Amino acid sequence: MPAPGEVKQPAADIPAPGEVKPPVADIPAPGEVSKPADIPAPGEVSKPADIPAPGEVAAPAAAAPAPEPEPQGDIAEDPFSGGVSFDPNAGIIDDVGGEIKPKGGVGLPIFAAVIGIVVGMGLGWMAHKANDGGMRFDAAIAKAKTIEEKINEIEKTRALIALKIGDAEEALTAKKGDDAVAALDELEPTFIELGDIFGWQMAAMDPAVVKKIFDLAEANNSMQIDVGILKGWVTQYKDVLTERISGPSSYVVIANPQAGGSVLAEYVAAICEDIPDPRPEDFKPDSLKKCDKEKDDILKAKAYLVRTEIGGETRLVPGGQAFYLTPTGAMYNYAIGQSPNANAKGYFDLRMGKLKGELDAMVKLKDGALEGVANYTKNPNLDGGG
Repeated sequence: MPAPGEVKQPAADIPAPGEVKPPVADIPAPGEVSKPADIPAPGEVSKPADIPAPGEVAAPAAAAPAPEPEPQGDIAEDPFSGGVSFDPNAGIIDDVGGEIKPKGGVGLPIFAAVIGIVVGMGLGWMAHKANDGGMRFDAAIAKAKTIEEKINEIEKTRALIALKIGDAEEALTAKKGDDAVAALDELEPTFIELGDIFGWQMAAMDPAVVKKIFDLAEANNSMQIDVGILKGWVTQYKDVLTERISGPSSYVVIANPQAGGSVLAEYVAAICEDIPDPRPEDFKPDSLKKCDKEKDDILKAKAYLVRTEIGGETRLVPGGQAFYLTPTGAMYNYAIGQSPNANAKGYFDLRMGKLKGELDAMVKLKDGALEGVANYTKNPNLDGGG
């Protein structure tokens, strides 16, 4: 009986208006078989209902899935929609409960960093090699230029010497000794130093070319020595070489205790008269009586008139300090010869011939060295190995 003012609720099994009361029994659809009851097998006990323990609450039954929404608006009228609207979440895995922990991403950056380092090192090495190769190429060309300049410097000196010794020879032939000396005085010693051409570039050149370069420098230095000897000889014996005076034909040896030995001098005359002591102020050695070679023994002369310089002044030497050198014997012929006047000219010819031979040989060495340097410049070996 409802309370005053309330309406009695209808029975639970009375369907709402427009609905049909479901059958009491689980009647299968046509063609299907009714699901048998959960009857245990013989000897087994039927599983009791899931009754919660005292103090616990039974878990609610799972809710039925929500019915799909009815198509609304234009979708229902769209003949190509199939009555279903577009779901942007379709195909996405539903949340299964709990957060999915992402995998660690540390390895990928490390790998990328390693690759970057390797690539960077490779590019750096390539750049270094390219830069180093360019620097070595420039160094090779610069060294070749230095060597070429050194060779040309030697050639310039050689050409000047060849010109001046030719002028000196022509002057002596024309009996112009002073002109010969002047021509040779223009030649200053020019020795070549090779310290600034050493380097790995020399090791990369053809050994034959390197040898020519050093032979050329050695020939230049030897030539400078020979030029100095020739210049001194011409300066001292220019009058003999031009036949303005005759050279010594006889000699005496003068004791010279101050020099610790003896010196060779030109014999001018032997004096058979006693030398006054003290000598008067107007004394002249030429006024003394000279010995007669055919009548007097010049080995016993009282004194000797001698010259210690070619064409120089005469001076008187006491007989006890000088000894006449007899022009005989093998040693005399070897050292002085039977034609002493020709000795100066003979020695000049010897020195001049040697010098001309050196000048000619240097031309060949110069040509070979320049050719080798030019070939190296075209294709320099940058490894420093021949």
